[in-house]
Amino acid sequence: MTDIRQQLNVTEHGRGEPPLLLIHGFGCDQTAWRRLIPYLEDDYRLILLDLAGFGCAAPGAFDPERHATPAGHAEDIVALCDALNLKGAVMLGHSIGGTIGLLASIARPHAFRQLVMVCSSARYLDDPPGYHGGYSHEQLDRLMQLMEQNYLDWARTLSTIALGDAATTDREHDLRERFLAVDPEVLRPLARSIFLGDTRPHLAQVRVPSLIVQTARDAIVPLTAAEYLQANLVSSELAVLDSAGHYPQLTDPDLLAHMLRERVIPRVGRS
Repeated sequence: MTDIRQQLNVTEHGRGEPPLLLIHGFGCDQTAWRRLIPYLEDDYRLILLDLAGFGCAAPGAFDPERHATPAGHAEDIVALCDALNLKGAVMLGHSIGGTIGLLASIARPHAFRQLVMVCSSARYLDDPPGYHGGYSHEQLDRLMQLMEQNYLDWARTLSTIALGDAATTDREHDLRERFLAVDPEVLRPLARSIFLGDTRPHLAQVRVPSLIVQTARDAIVPLTAAEYLQANLVSSELAVLDSAGHYPQLTDPDLLAHMLRERVIPRVGRS
């Protein structure tokens, strides 16, 4: 059987401590971190991966049923933590990658000393009157319908929305091509599970301290969703970046790196 490290195309950068396990978000792969790596590799051991079905993950690693949900991907992260014998690592996850890491930490709390969730959400659907996730059923139904009917238009529309005020022609092209590089049969069921799912019931099970990182102007995840995470996760903090869009690791890597140094390094006791 192929090693989970090979299945998920694990690569490492840097030699410092603590180890950082970087989990990319929806529609991307580990190259989404490429602009952030130079800011961190001198001080950390960076462990990158491609989730099953994405990037250069082994084709045989993908299970259409299991990987149609974040929980299925979390099972892979648990297996990877075991294979790497991770203890006291920092999980740095973007968007759904943060949620996947959070779910993995429930099964392997000793593997992590801190969860850092960048632009993540426990639920995208509004649940009035007490929860504002940013979307109504009608809005998400239209987005899913566009994804089914015209994948190219969906990729173009979502990349523009996700980048928001941080959009440039080059950035929109880069993000759109990332979406289009993923097999629609991989992305569609996972998108439905993510956007219509609800991980709020799992938050009380998390025992690892968390840092919630949110950009000030994100059209995908509203600040209220980040505040909900902070309020419902044990020993959690919220850091708001004066930045636009859903992908600060692509658009403002220097700002994100500075925040990580200010808020993560002191938490893990680095001298």
